[in-house]
Amino acid sequence: MPRKAILLVHTNAAGPEHEAAFDTWYEQVHIPQLLERVPGIVSATRFTASPAGPPAEHRHLALYEIEAEDPGAVLGAIGEAAAAGKLDMSPAMDSRPPVMTLYEPAPSA
Repeated sequence: MPRKAILLVHTNAAGPEHEAAFDTWYEQVHIPQLLERVPGIVSATRFTASPAGPPAEHRHLALYEIEAEDPGAVLGAIGEAAAAGKLDMSPAMDSRPPVMTLYEPAPSA
């Protein structure tokens, strides 16, 4: 039976001058490719750090909903797809690796 999980991915553009290209690539290329090419990713929503909040190390956050027998294996599938050239990357993205955290439902008390 598939389990649900949430993957949070924190990223930055390569610089302020790359924000528009980064946003276009993420929305029009990256998310559609992940949804199409990585089994288990069922939806994605992007967020940008609000100027009303405290300073953030990463300006961009993507929240991916996962439904898979092994949600952890979806992380491996993302890495494999990237290594195999199945995911087009963009020079508009910061060259540092994104910060990714996988969350599964908390156990019921």
